[in-house]
Amino acid sequence: MIDLAIADLKFPPPGIVIRELMREISKINYYPSGDYLEIKQAFCDYLRPDVSLGPENLVFGNGLDEIIDLVTRVWGGVNLIPAPTFSQYSMAAARSGHREISSNMLHQGKYDLDFDEADLRKASLVWICNPNNPTGDLISRKKIEQVINSARGMVAVDECYYEYTEKTVVDLIKDCENLIVLRSFSKNFGIAGLRLGVAISSPKNIMKIERIRQPFNVNRLAEKAGVIVLRHKNEYKKIWQRVLKIGKKFAAEIKRIGYRPFPVNANFVLVDFLDETKASEAYLKLKEGGIKTYPGWSEEDFQGSLNQHIRFAIGAERDMNLVVKILKS
Repeated sequence: MIDLAIADLKFPPPGIVIRELMREISKINYYPSGDYLEIKQAFCDYLRPDVSLGPENLVFGNGLDEIIDLVTRVWGGVNLIPAPTFSQYSMAAARSGHREISSNMLHQGKYDLDFDEADLRKASLVWICNPNNPTGDLISRKKIEQVINSARGMVAVDECYYEYTEKTVVDLIKDCENLIVLRSFSKNFGIAGLRLGVAISSPKNIMKIERIRQPFNVNRLAEKAGVIVLRHKNEYKKIWQRVLKIGKKFAAEIKRIGYRPFPVNANFVLVDFLDETKASEAYLKLKEGGIKTYPGWSEEDFQGSLNQHIRFAIGAERDMNLVVKILKS
């Protein structure tokens, strides 16, 4: 099967990254550093064009899923979650026994972040995914600032796909005590199998997470991999540009067939097949053709009413061409 369901990076890391990582394997008999100062400093350097922060502004986790869990445990008494979006926000709330307020943001095929003011006052934690998964829509900076200013509680902005858009609100950290920004190394740097995510906020907020974080929650190889991939970010830029180019070409072909692709701002494309039956037929036909995709009616990865939608991870150009060929037939 060609796996276009999970939106990990479908291209391997650059050769130089693999070679440097291989040298670290012989040292896995040692514990991770524990304080993670090397990776924290490397990430601070990476953030520097946008904002100047220190290690005290960061906490790393075993993938972004753990970071989402930690943030929810600290602030998630009442979670305000837009829909459709990444399902881990809701799952984390359920695991912690917290309350959830779900707010539909998809109207007539358009995703628009527009929280009710009363909900913003009730929520102790507001989730925003930017660009949104699975729709791919970018949320404007102005809209995010309005939410931060109106919210009673903490606002978590998940910038998991930042490298594809370079749109961020991380520079607001210094002025907004109720803001926490999340980033991932899985989707963009191709080390999903090692699990590495990071939260960025004020030292006061980071300390609250540190108090409940497990010691050595990030393994030694993931810690070193984070430093290595940041050192070779220019090599990754070529991969990100390639992914977006393939994705936009695929979206254009889908549109020509007669279906409606959502914006391409990450390494996936959500397609509206305009009819539930057509979506189901397309999903089964693609599966028969050896292509695994993510149906919108599955709540395993994202929530919301997407019964006529399928999300495609962006793979090699030949794989996306095969999808188009099957859909045309």
